[in-house]
Amino acid sequence: MKTLLAILLAPLLSAAPRQVTDMAGRQVTLPEHVHTVATLGAVPVLNSFLFALGEGDKLVNGLPLSFRSPRYRMQTRFAPRLADLPALQMAANAPSLEQLVALAPDVVLTMDRATADALGRHGVPTLVLSWQQPEDVKRLMRLLGDVLRKREAAEDYVRYFDETVARVAAPRAQRPRVLFCSYRRLTQDHLIAEWWIEAAGGISVTNNGRHAEAFAFSVEHILAWNPEVLVVADVDDVAAVRQDLRLRDVAAVRSGRVYVSPMGAHLWANRTAELPLMLLWAAKTFYPERFAGLDMVHEMQTFYSRFFHYAIPAEEAHQILENKFR
Repeated sequence: MKTLLAILLAPLLSAAPRQVTDMAGRQVTLPEHVHTVATLGAVPVLNSFLFALGEGDKLVNGLPLSFRSPRYRMQTRFAPRLADLPALQMAANAPSLEQLVALAPDVVLTMDRATADALGRHGVPTLVLSWQQPEDVKRLMRLLGDVLRKREAAEDYVRYFDETVARVAAPRAQRPRVLFCSYRRLTQDHLIAEWWIEAAGGISVTNNGRHAEAFAFSVEHILAWNPEVLVVADVDDVAAVRQDLRLRDVAAVRSGRVYVSPMGAHLWANRTAELPLMLLWAAKTFYPERFAGLDMVHEMQTFYSRFFHYAIPAEEAHQILENKFR
C-alpha cells in the first residue's frame, strides 16, 4: 500500500523535470509532460515529424514568411492552426528570442546546433534533431515519441518505415542511373537522397561516398553521368532542363524521364516524415511495369490517415503527385 507521504508527493513527482539526450548528445531538461512545441530553422521539415505523431496541435508558432506560399499549402491542411500562429523567424531566418520567450514553449525543436546552444544559454529548452541516414529516422521518431509520450505512435511509424523499405527491395539486373537535384542551383542538397535512390532500386550518380549534406556539381558532370532518370526539386527545374540545349543528349531528357518530386508537408525527396511515400513513388517511377499495381493515391490516403490523422481527398493527393500547388 502507498504511504500517505507517497500519495501527497505523487502530483509533485509526476510533474518533476526530466533529462533528455538530443541527437547532438546534449542533455536537455524538459517538463514531465510537453504541451507546447516551437520549431525553428527548417520549420516545414520539423513540423512533419510532429504531424507523423499526430501532435501538430502542440505547435505554438506558424510558418516563417519565406514558407507562406502555395507550395507549402499542405502544412495548414495538416495543422489548420498554423495559419493563425505567429512566425518566430525574421527575414534572415534568425529566431526572435523575445517572441519565443513570450510564448514559453515546453520545448523547441531545431536541426541547428548553434541555435540550440544559443537558446539554451537563455534557458530555453531546445532539442537538436538530425536526419542524414535512414537509421536517423528511427532515432528521431523514437526520441520525439519519448518527449511527447507518443511511444506507440513512434514505433508504429518505425514499423511502417521498415515495411516500406522491404516492399520496394528486390534484386534488379539493370538499375537505372538516377540524378536528384535542384537543377537551377546545380546542387543535390540532402544526403538522405543518396539512400532513397538506392533503396528504391536506382544508382545515384552523386553517391561518391560523400559525408557532406550538400553536393554541388556542373553541367559537365551531368553529361558525364548521363542519368537515365532525372528527379528535380520543382516544376521550374523541369522547364530549365528542357530549355538547356546542352542536356538534349542526356538519356533522361531524350526518353522524357524527367520528373518532379512530390511535395506534401515538405518535398518528399528531402528530409521529411513522408520519406516512405518517396520510396514508393521512386520505386514506381524507376520501375513502372513492376510497380504498375501500386496505387499512390491509396498509399497516400493510408499514410496520411494513419500518421498525420488527415483524410486526404483523392483530388488533393493527385495535386501533390502532379505538383499542382500554384
